Amino acid sequence: MLFEEARDRINQAIATLAPLVQEHSREALSDLERKLKENKFNLVVLGEFKRGKTTFINALLGEKLLPSAVLPLTSIVTLLEYGPQVEAEVHFLDGKVEKITPQEIKAYVTEKENPKNEKGVKFVRVLHPASILKKGIILVDTPGVGSLYENNTDVTYGFLPRVDAGVFLLTVDPPLSKEEIAFLKDVYPHVERIFFVLNKVDYVDADDLNEVMEFALGNLKEALGSNHIPIYPLSAKNALEGRIQGDEDRVKKSGIIQLERALEDFLLKEKGSIVLRSSANKVLALLSTLLFQVDLEIKAATTPLDELEKKINRFQEIKEEIAQERRDSEFLFKGEIDSLIKIVSNDMERFGTQKVPRIYQKLMEVFQANKHKGALELSKLMDKAMKELLVKEFDDMVIQENEKVNAEYSRIARRFADKVNGIIDQLMTLAAELFEIPLERFQVEESITEESALWYELEDRPKLLDLEGAGKFISYSILPSAVVHKMIKTELQKKLPEKVDMNCGRVRSDFVDRITKSAMELRWGMEQKMNQTVAFVEKAVQKAKGLREKSQEEVDAALKALKEKKALLEGIKRDLKGILEQRKGKAA
Repeated sequence: MLFEEARDRINQAIATLAPLVQEHSREALSDLERKLKENKFNLVVLGEFKRGKTTFINALLGEKLLPSAVLPLTSIVTLLEYGPQVEAEVHFLDGKVEKITPQEIKAYVTEKENPKNEKGVKFVRVLHPASILKKGIILVDTPGVGSLYENNTDVTYGFLPRVDAGVFLLTVDPPLSKEEIAFLKDVYPHVERIFFVLNKVDYVDADDLNEVMEFALGNLKEALGSNHIPIYPLSAKNALEGRIQGDEDRVKKSGIIQLERALEDFLLKEKGSIVLRSSANKVLALLSTLLFQVDLEIKAATTPLDELEKKINRFQEIKEEIAQERRDSEFLFKGEIDSLIKIVSNDMERFGTQKVPRIYQKLMEVFQANKHKGALELSKLMDKAMKELLVKEFDDMVIQENEKVNAEYSRIARRFADKVNGIIDQLMTLAAELFEIPLERFQVEESITEESALWYELEDRPKLLDLEGAGKFISYSILPSAVVHKMIKTELQKKLPEKVDMNCGRVRSDFVDRITKSAMELRWGMEQKMNQTVAFVEKAVQKAKGLREKSQEEVDAALKALKEKKALLEGIKRDLKGILEQRKGKAA
């Protein structure tokens, strides 16, 4: 079967299904239709925070276009498509689109300039003349992911149904985390191809690199159940800097050319089949839900009314029993979340206790090396040194605490999700037994949100007319050096604990806000899925019950329409599976 024929048949299936599905599903179908028409596909760059995703994307483009940050960016997806010149536009949640300059991108995708996405950005679209985009790729930069980032306010996982192929970034230190393994297990079966990149290879020597490669490869093979997992080692930093400087030798040594050749080979040989298979699979997923609904309505409509009443009443009884079990699970989940927040509080307290004397000791080393300088110069120098030390210590601590909190939250959330999934499975089993119809299973993702309002307060609050500063200047100018030195030390001893305590409070508040928000989103999401399962069954049987109370002629007419609808859906399903089988043969 030619690509054009297969594409037309999938588009026909989309056109047939569009009036039968809900609005959000129609949007997904429309996106598939557009992609098939343009023969483009989404190559999504995935990876945890600090893996170098932004630098990698900029290296592919050959310039520093997308902003990077010390702290995680907001949950904003950036789409990069081909265009003859660099242009950018912001798509807002309210439907508005605004053109911006490339320099303004950071104002919409960074936490610093768009905290908690207060500007209401849906995504940012960038046109760029990079050769890799000209080949039909839509390069997608997602928020940081991992098993704990699965929702990431539903952005990254919300985009996964549109993923045709992915580039997953790892780094040499650490090479692979259990959270990344968990995330990959979730997405690997649903993505046609993932290219694994081991970034930051310039940090290690050849022997260590081989050891890291073997470790990562072994774990990936075991976790994903595949022996064919090529890993591309490279230094995105050297590739980007080499291209900016026009240093082709540095670019070649960075390792990025090997990956680009693999991507190009993949595009030339497999892109059409990938687009077709990916689109067909996504349409089949929608079909399964529609077929279940039709089957349930037919079964309920052909069940005697008194028997149907009994089954509905029994379903209501079990639903109440299950609801109590769910409430018990939520109570335990809340307790574990409270414990996690307490862990963060204890960590912040311990950090402050341990770091103040260590930072002060380092400050005294700076003081001793510069005490020969003028009093006012020395005072300014010590203020600067304190700020730099605080930023470094807090940045290091936040990254470590982020990993710790993410791992613990992931464990708690997974246990809660598994429990509620088990409850939903009970509900599915009940419906299957009552109506002899298998229910569609809902997948649940849990995450800790990547959004962060964190910022450090390092400057002193401005004083009215800065009288204290003026007094300090006069004192430092007329007092003996020994007295001034003592004053500077005393001020540091007072100010340093205050700064540490204040910023520990800010970090704690940020983590608590993210943990609480993630937990609320997960609970809400689980409740929604639970309610959807119940409502789906109840709506179908109530609709059938209402039909049973009508005349036999009306029942027969409705059943005829349902069976025709089922036959139509099953015909589309067979056709799509046929396309998949043929494309599978071509790929082999």
